[in-house]
Amino acid sequence: MAASGISMEDIAMLEDRVAQMERIFGSNAKQECATKQIEEINLKVDKMLGKHPKTQALLKRLGELNTVTDPSFIMRYDPSKFIQQEYVAASTNRIQKAAVQAAKVEELKGVVNPGNLKSVTDLDKRMGPLTLKCLQLHDNGEEVNKDINELVERWNGILSTLSEQFVTWDNLLRKAEESLKDSD
Repeated sequence: MAASGISMEDIAMLEDRVAQMERIFGSNAKQECATKQIEEINLKVDKMLGKHPKTQALLKRLGELNTVTDPSFIMRYDPSKFIQQEYVAASTNRIQKAAVQAAKVEELKGVVNPGNLKSVTDLDKRMGPLTLKCLQLHDNGEEVNKDINELVERWNGILSTLSEQFVTWDNLLRKAEESLKDSD
């Protein structure tokens, strides 16, 4: 294998492919080998890219990027550890918040009086009927609300009808007054 990572088999395969392309597309007018033309084009592209420092920096790191993004590179390491590390790194903020909340719980442990918690079962028995009564009152309140809304709608309907009637009477009175003025 060559130092650049290309084996002799790869070079032979490329030469065969170039030969196939020359047979399909024909050779050039100067009768130069296509590999020489490709080499010349490659040199021209390298010179052109050499003028741009950002492109040079990218090309220098291209091999490194290919290596790092290759799935086999990641799998060489223990994938479960890699995934665990990524998970921990991604959830750092959540873990820090949980740690702060756990510290707060530890601080507040002394505030709770266990004597008050002993009577919870007795209070729970008394809360059952109170909860039912609260639910009944809530249902009754909804029913009363519904009735009030209906009454308000009816009241608004009556007011609208009266307003329309007053407008009609006002128009009749104006017409009557105008006809009296015209007849005078």
